[in-house]
Amino acid sequence: MLARFLLLLFVVTPLALLAPPAEAQSLFERARRAAQRGAERAVEREAERRVDQAVTDAIECALGDEACVSRAEAEGQDVVYVDDEGNPVAADQPGGTPGDAASNDAPAAESLRPGEGAWANYDFVPGDRVLYFDDYEDDYVGNVPRRLDFQSGVMEVVRTADGGQQLRFADASSVALPLPETLPERFTIEFDLYSGDNWNTLTLGSGPLDNPDADYSCFQGGLQNYSSAFFKVGSFFQTGVEGGQGGSSAQQQNAHEQAMMPIRIAVDGSYVKMYVGENRVANVPNADVQRTDRLLLTVCGELAAEDDGARGPILLDNVRVAAGGRTILYDQLQAEGRVALGGLLFDTGSATLRPESTPTLQDLTRTLERNPDLRLRIEGHTDTTGNAEANQRLSQDRADAVKTYLSEQGIDGSRLETQGLGDANPVADNATPEGRQTNRRVEIVKL
Repeated sequence: MLARFLLLLFVVTPLALLAPPAEAQSLFERARRAAQRGAERAVEREAERRVDQAVTDAIECALGDEACVSRAEAEGQDVVYVDDEGNPVAADQPGGTPGDAASNDAPAAESLRPGEGAWANYDFVPGDRVLYFDDYEDDYVGNVPRRLDFQSGVMEVVRTADGGQQLRFADASSVALPLPETLPERFTIEFDLYSGDNWNTLTLGSGPLDNPDADYSCFQGGLQNYSSAFFKVGSFFQTGVEGGQGGSSAQQQNAHEQAMMPIRIAVDGSYVKMYVGENRVANVPNADVQRTDRLLLTVCGELAAEDDGARGPILLDNVRVAAGGRTILYDQLQAEGRVALGGLLFDTGSATLRPESTPTLQDLTRTLERNPDLRLRIEGHTDTTGNAEANQRLSQDRADAVKTYLSEQGIDGSRLETQGLGDANPVADNATPEGRQTNRRVEIVKL
């Protein structure tokens, strides 16, 4: 840690000498805080390692195997419940979850309900037509993902403790995400990110290279060979929107150093909003966002193959790029008669609405309040993954959950019908991950 602090001073000191006194003091203070945070994280990671070891020592028991549970309790051991394939499942989900079944499944939510706490000001709504999706579950561990256009660096798919898979970067790297079409005026980008060191940075560019024949890379938190606005997630080099001829906004963020965090970006013309978890970190109305048929992704910093408490990798998962975003629901209903609510998220295999659903639920409530003659049918839809009967039941439960929420907000239940349709009405190809993402949805239909 002392060596890293001295290196930081070596970088900062020449800058400080050239800066005004106030700025120089700020640079030294940032260096001191960076070193302090590094020491604190080393302690935190040791605690996490011990917790992980305790989980590893737990006894695995199948759901319903009371004899196994009794033996574990007699031996003073913790119990981890698993399904028939050895994958961990929650004890309150008998039989496990019914496949990757319905709209926008996600890990279990916090105890907050939609609209509570910081989620009351959360206004990100994902696009409903998926252009790109990858969770790396179909790639071999140890390989570079097949769907990336590799340029340079060191990366591989790794398996996580819960049996899932993620993409790990262990050196400065550059790749492109190919898209089936040029990005539209309104689009969203979502991914989950862990950045194990405060010097690590991930950047995303949606526009063309300055020199099409040259390479692109990340350097000190910037995207090289690129002049329009780009999106970045970092700590020392900040998080937000930068570059181009328009506005920029970036701030220090380190939540993604502590745990895997959802990163969300919404673009509408030149308007960009960006979120880390429930917190909005950028709100730029005039960003110089250009559009092509690919996203440029780079990482740089003090990356490592393993997190050793001083340096850590960048881990990436659940990358989703979609056309669309937040719109005026009533106008859509009037024009099309039905709307797919891409912003409704549920716990995996459950009808529990997640707090990220707040903006879509609030828009739906306001639409019904302002148009008292409007009546709706709420439809639940799934892809073809998993058991058809279970998926149909889950789709009905999720439609009912939306009606229940609206009723709790004072909407007369007689204005609402619900129907679970399972996988009967696909709107995209279930053979592709993008198609399955699009098919898992809740729609509202004007009656």
